[in-house]
Amino acid sequence: MRKIAFTYISVALLALSSCSKDFMDKEPESYISDEQVGSSAVAGAGLLKGVYAGLRSYGIAGYGGHEDYGHKSMLSISDLLGNDVVMNSLSWNGFYYNYTGRVTTHSRSHLPWFTYYIQIKNVNSIINSVDVATASTEVKYNRAQALALRGYFHLMLARFYAPTYLGNESVHCIPINTGEVSKVRNTNQEVYAQIVADLEEAVTELSGFQRTSKELVNQSVAQAFLAETYLEMGRYADAADMANKARQGYQLLSEAEWKNGFYDINQKETMWGADLNSELTTFVANFFSHFDNTNSGYSEGGNIAIDKRLYESIPNTDYRKTVFVSEKGGEFDGVEYPAYTSLKFRDLTPNRTEGDYIYLRSSLMYYIEAEGLARSGDEEKAKDVLFEITSNRDSGYIRSTKTGVDLIDEIVLQKRIEMWGEGYAFFDLKRLNKGVERNYTDSNHGSFGKFNIPANDAKLLIQLPQREMESTPTMAPNNP
Repeated sequence: MRKIAFTYISVALLALSSCSKDFMDKEPESYISDEQVGSSAVAGAGLLKGVYAGLRSYGIAGYGGHEDYGHKSMLSISDLLGNDVVMNSLSWNGFYYNYTGRVTTHSRSHLPWFTYYIQIKNVNSIINSVDVATASTEVKYNRAQALALRGYFHLMLARFYAPTYLGNESVHCIPINTGEVSKVRNTNQEVYAQIVADLEEAVTELSGFQRTSKELVNQSVAQAFLAETYLEMGRYADAADMANKARQGYQLLSEAEWKNGFYDINQKETMWGADLNSELTTFVANFFSHFDNTNSGYSEGGNIAIDKRLYESIPNTDYRKTVFVSEKGGEFDGVEYPAYTSLKFRDLTPNRTEGDYIYLRSSLMYYIEAEGLARSGDEEKAKDVLFEITSNRDSGYIRSTKTGVDLIDEIVLQKRIEMWGEGYAFFDLKRLNKGVERNYTDSNHGSFGKFNIPANDAKLLIQLPQREMESTPTMAPNNP
């Protein structure tokens, strides 16, 4: 009987050993046989619970720095690699903002790598233990969730460590891990084929699954993952269709709800997230410590801001502009903040440490659908979709009359405004063959991050961790 060693994270232990370099050696393990996972819905659900817990736990990647708090951290650091989020003072996450963290010898280069590969190993334990021909419906649902997560984790890794798909299909990407870890970097084409296979099967197999919490991946979340993947691959009609399916059943937020801090997993647009409480909080090693400028964490007083150009592109009739301090600076709740400070993310729980993580909102699907429609020849329908969401945010918005590239640019701009700070702008920057441009006239970017990187430059890729390259020499070549 084979036993599965499932790694899970003890938050209490990690809190006591936050600076320990060998904390990976201190992780407890829980042993469940593959037969149990393959036959028992309870056993499989238990393993999945550990995966979901790992995605919002401190120290999951074994690095132990205060930006090592799971999937929400990965979304945050991706935004700090782009143009739209400004860091005023060097702090945790700053080594991504100034790009020193991308270098193979830097501890931050392995943060996304181990965040996702550790969890890929865990979901493989579920996937490969189930005999689909004989498994119960509940066991199949466990496997389908694991498939969706495996596909999505590979997608996130590809986005960080490899160039965008289109035009780079034969370029080195990441190693595929479906049970046996590849000893080489598979090509983009191979990796994305595996991602699509996992996600398409997950979408089919999750039909009928009724989740008990938005922490769990259901069919709509798997559809959202697949829509993102199709868009990355240039399968635009498929992306539009899947995004439309994914957003069904989710209502748009009202103005009051949109401006309420994005700290509650139960808000109407939340598709997937993490439900935190006093027992699960990771205190300063969490998202709000880094992105809530009203909090007493690392961003206290205005360390995180919006890019000046993006702020100026938002019409005054758009209520989303009001969650950023104006160019003159201003007061909020009796505190003065510098110009362009973000007030979008606020943990309004009583002790300011229990705010939930929102990983995915249904509003993202509108922009994927609109871009997919526009690029696949249905510009009028694309304008309708864009109008549906933008008119909800901006009382002065008029249905677009733009066409071609101009329409695409409008869709992408609205997406950048809506999803600011939520982890999508940098990946789009790469996908759209854009560069990092922070050194411009009157730029408000911090001096340590005020530079430009050309489109498609190798610097836009995180290098594979030194530890990985040394342990598996066949993984060469590394990113330049």
